[in-house]
Amino acid sequence: MTSDTLIKSNEENKPKLFRHGDLLIREVSSIPESTIPLSTNIIAEGEKTGHNHELDGEHRVHEDENNDLYFEAKQDLELKHPEHNTIKIPKGNYEIIHERAHDPFNDIEIEVED
Repeated sequence: MTSDTLIKSNEENKPKLFRHGDLLIREVSSIPESTIPLSTNIIAEGEKTGHNHELDGEHRVHEDENNDLYFEAKQDLELKHPEHNTIKIPKGNYEIIHERAHDPFNDIEIEVED
């Protein structure tokens, strides 16, 4: 399995999961009402290379008070990044989760950089 893939679910009720580099895209039933809509197609910026994870298609990105991102795919769309395969995301609501690593020696969590 590559780092750019649909993680298939055997049960219809389980949310769809997509992996794109250091991002996990998880289908949610709805976007929290407390979020603020943003005018962007970038859902993650490349920390090392400057390459961004970008949505291509009709969508709306939202951010909550903790800087967590969500997006509504108003149609089937594509998620693109120069160093990863382009993946197709079906119409729906999604939460964006950044991969984290735990350092047991210092007892801290750090965000994985793409």
